[in-house]
Amino acid sequence: MIFVGLDLHKRYITACALDADGAVLAAARRLPADWPALAAWLALLPPPRTVVLESCLYCWWLERQLTANSDTALVVDPHQVKLISQARAKTDPIDAFKLADLARAHVLPALWVPDLATRARRQALRGRSFLVRQRTVFKNRVHAYLTAENLHCPVTDLYGKGGRAWLEALELPRVVRVHVTLLLTTIDQLTTQLRALDRDLSRTIAHDAISQRLQTIPGVGPLGALILQAEIGPLTRFRDAAHLAAYAGLTPSTRSSGGKTRHGAVGRGNPWLKWIVIEILQHLKLAPGPPWARTIRRCCDRRANRRPRWRRRANSARICTGCSRKTSPTLNGFVSMTVRGCARCNRWALRRRREPTSRAR
Repeated sequence: MIFVGLDLHKRYITACALDADGAVLAAARRLPADWPALAAWLALLPPPRTVVLESCLYCWWLERQLTANSDTALVVDPHQVKLISQARAKTDPIDAFKLADLARAHVLPALWVPDLATRARRQALRGRSFLVRQRTVFKNRVHAYLTAENLHCPVTDLYGKGGRAWLEALELPRVVRVHVTLLLTTIDQLTTQLRALDRDLSRTIAHDAISQRLQTIPGVGPLGALILQAEIGPLTRFRDAAHLAAYAGLTPSTRSSGGKTRHGAVGRGNPWLKWIVIEILQHLKLAPGPPWARTIRRCCDRRANRRPRWRRRANSARICTGCSRKTSPTLNGFVSMTVRGCARCNRWALRRRREPTSRAR
């Protein structure tokens, strides 16, 4: 077995190949960042080959090329690799050598590689969310122009029929009028494009049984169901509830040594999964149904329940998912893992409140 480490850069790739005994077979300081040049260099090495690359830049494109070339591709987390191996001198050849050496020792934390369909769905959903956020930026800019002129919209929706009529009748400075018109035109174009994307997503949901079952969870709409399915992937890749909660970035950090334990802020996790879960819980908190209204109000009331914001969201998650346990085996697994993960978060936070401080006075 040949182990190859690739250090990716925008314009070049640094490569290093090791055999099973750790001897360097080949090394390249600057390979062009294109597939023909890399394939020609890999062809000089005997198969089978295990190629390791960090999750950055064009790693997923390169992973597809390596897999099609009958090579075993491992995509690893750069942060985890940094924690495992640290060197006094950090250069591109040393980084490539370390990747190959860690792969030879079988200690690399390889990432889960989604299939092509999941990647395409993630790109479509993330691209749509980006466009929605850009439209929000343009809308906020229009509000900023109106605030600078001390103008207040008399209707609730500035971008509805009444709000547009009010904007057209306003007497604005020439420069402000030009920019407001440009922003409104851009907003209309983005809205038209988003409607076309939503029609495509609606057709996808109509033929997706899992997404339809996920929508039985209160607060989960068509878009939320697609994002949950695309970002979580198969539930079998999570060993227990703690791993799923940590992947979503909903568990607090823990530092325990010498009999002292400290719990800090929640981790980073998957930003898209964390975002959609918070959006779902906020929607459920604002408009809860009768079976959950009282419990949600008790869990989310700051005055009655002095808890961190992430823990109030976790408590709400137990309510919004608990009503759909019997929908399907897949949804049942998602619900049970989420509930157990949130309960574990609650126990951690409770111990943190009860533990006396150990800091020297």
